Amino acid sequence: MIKTTVVSAINIVDGGALTVLQDAMKAFDSNADTEHSVIFLVSNPSVHSGIELKHIKFIYFPLSKKSWFLRLFYEYVYFYLLSLKIKPHTWFSLHDTTPSVKASQRYVYCHNPSIFLKMPLSSALMDPKQFAFSKFYKYLYKINIKKNTSVITQQAWMADEFCKRFDISNVIVAAPDVDIGTKSTQKTDTSTNSDTFKLFYPAYPRYFKNHEIIFKTQHLVKNTSFWLTLSGRENNYTRKLIQQYPLTNISLLGLLQKAEVEERYETCDALIFPSLLETWGLPLTEFKEFNKPIIAADLEYAHETIGNYSKIYWFDPESAESLALAIHRARHKETPDDSKPKVCKHMKILGWDSLATHIIGR
Repeated sequence: MIKTTVVSAINIVDGGALTVLQDAMKAFDSNADTEHSVIFLVSNPSVHSGIELKHIKFIYFPLSKKSWFLRLFYEYVYFYLLSLKIKPHTWFSLHDTTPSVKASQRYVYCHNPSIFLKMPLSSALMDPKQFAFSKFYKYLYKINIKKNTSVITQQAWMADEFCKRFDISNVIVAAPDVDIGTKSTQKTDTSTNSDTFKLFYPAYPRYFKNHEIIFKTQHLVKNTSFWLTLSGRENNYTRKLIQQYPLTNISLLGLLQKAEVEERYETCDALIFPSLLETWGLPLTEFKEFNKPIIAADLEYAHETIGNYSKIYWFDPESAESLALAIHRARHKETPDDSKPKVCKHMKILGWDSLATHIIGR
C-alpha cells in the first residue's frame, strides 16, 4: 500500500523561508519512491523553478497570498476536505500553523519566532506588519498544536519556549546540516593592515533585524565602514532609517546574490550580527568558515548557532555603546569572549534528508 505524505507550504514565496522550502523539496524528492508518494501544496510553480525534482507532485494555490482570510480558509476548512480526498498517512505543515486535517501522522515546522519578539508600541509604525505578527502569532500557533505527532523547531531554545508556552513535550529540534570548517582567507589579518575596518551585515530589512542599532553606532566608531544589504527603498522601515539617520560611514549595497555575499565575506574584516531574533541566523554559520571575528548580539539564538567558535565578541543589541566597544575589541584583536553553546534536551535531527526520512517513516 502506498503511503502518501502531504507537505503544505502555500504561504512561502520568498526570503529565508523559500530556502527552507526548496531544501525540503530536495530532501523529500530523494525519499519518495514506489511505496512513498509526496505531494507539495505551494503557491505557484516559481517556488520550485530551476530545481530538478523527479518524484514530487504539486498542487498550486495562487490565491494563497491574497489575504489572511483565504490563508485561514485553506488551513482550517479546505485542507480538511482535501485530506479526506487524498487520504494521506502523514501531513506536514511547513509554515507554523497546524491545519485541520485527517491524517495518521501530523507535523508542524515552526520557524517564525515573532511571538518571542519584545516590540514596543512606539516601534509599531516602523514595521506594523512585524508588530501585528508579534502579537497575533501566539494565537495562531496555539490552534491544533497539541494534535501534532511532533512540533519541529530549528533550535533548542525555541523548543524549550514552545514546551513552556503551549504545554507540550513532543518537540523535535531539526538543525541545519551545514558543513563548516575553518580556512585562512586571502586577506588574513586585514584588521591591522587597513585604515578602514570593514563590517558586513547581510540581512533583509525588517524591524527584528535591528539595523537601527548600526545607524545609532556609526558615529561612535572611527575609520569603520558598515556594509548593509539594503537599498533604502525596500519598505517603510528602511525609508524611516534613512530619513532619521545620516549615512556617515554606512554603505548600502542593496540585495546581493549568494555569490556576492560570499565575496563580501572574503573581503570584510568581520561579520556584525545585531538581529534581535532568529530561528537560526545562517550568516553566523556561514561566516565561521572564514576564521574571522564575529560581532554578535548576546542572545540565545546566537549562542546556539555560533556554538564553540573562538573569535566571538558579544554585545548588547539595544546599546550603541556596547556595540561600539565590541567593534573596538574585535578590531584590535583583544581577547575574544567565551562561547555560550546551548545544551539540547530534545530529540535532535541534523539536516533535511534525515528529517524527511523521519517524517516519511522509512
